[in-house]
Amino acid sequence: MPAESLERHQTQKRASCGVCGNEAGNRIFTAREMMFGLGDSFEYRECSSCGCLQIADVPADLTRYYPREYYSFGRLQKPNLLKRFLKKRRAAHLFGSPTLLGGVLIRLVGPPPFSRWSKKPYLAPGDAVLDVGCGSGKLLMEMHLGGFQNLTGIDPYIERDVAYAPGLAVMRRTLDQMEGTFDVVMLHHVLEHSSDPRAMLREVHRVLRPGGHALIRTPVAGSHAWRTYQADWVQLDPPRHISIQTEKSLRLLAEQAGFSVEEVLYDSTSFQFWGSEQVRSDIPLQDRRSFERGEATSLFSRAQMRAFERKAEELNESHDGDQACFYLRKV
Repeated sequence: MPAESLERHQTQKRASCGVCGNEAGNRIFTAREMMFGLGDSFEYRECSSCGCLQIADVPADLTRYYPREYYSFGRLQKPNLLKRFLKKRRAAHLFGSPTLLGGVLIRLVGPPPFSRWSKKPYLAPGDAVLDVGCGSGKLLMEMHLGGFQNLTGIDPYIERDVAYAPGLAVMRRTLDQMEGTFDVVMLHHVLEHSSDPRAMLREVHRVLRPGGHALIRTPVAGSHAWRTYQADWVQLDPPRHISIQTEKSLRLLAEQAGFSVEEVLYDSTSFQFWGSEQVRSDIPLQDRRSFERGEATSLFSRAQMRAFERKAEELNESHDGDQACFYLRKV
């Protein structure tokens, strides 16, 4: 069914926003599940005051939408000795020990996946770090190879606890089950999956040491991609994304939970364009025709992908990309 034929309600609905409490002028629209192409439709509410997007009714059972093939649950393959050595040299080049080999590796394969947002003074290799909703722990493994030596990950959906190496452990538990304190708590595309993001941020506040930092990476509503694609915006991702914040609404949530917002770094990618164009063309992300499956069968040429990448960088510079890292400090 073409996205243009979806019913987009412009009616008023007397339901208060979960962030700011506003009831007036909220817009209701309908969007489809398009990661797996299950065909289910869901109503969302856009707050006319803070701009937050919120699903109208959370499905009673979400397990249908998180099958085994969901991307963050894949088994983690530890790199061999050579790959570990090369990854360490590449990361060390950026974090205090530049070498010719490290510079060559960055030019050839690019910087480590965490280098864009792992910036001082918010995150340093000696920090005790908790990654909430870490999946199998792939990101933590990359950070460990990059010199971070005190890493803990938690995810209630993994099969069992795993100690990958000294200073790198992943545990099957929820945030409210954690004890002790950390220098840094990270939520990488986790907050939007919560039915109560304010309560989640308060739990983050609880496990942070005084003055500690939270790194919240999340899609951003109200952005160029949202304005362009609306219900076809790929990062809407119904029904897995229960609420998606604007910069304004996340600042409100952070303040309510006891944080100050120190900085906002936009880190959107070409995904906002090719993913949304696929949704608009009725091609699920896991479809064989998806760019996710390979360049050969996708809709897009290399020239189009380069244009998408350039546009994403421009939007990040103007704080209009469709995802960002919010650096919060516990106050």
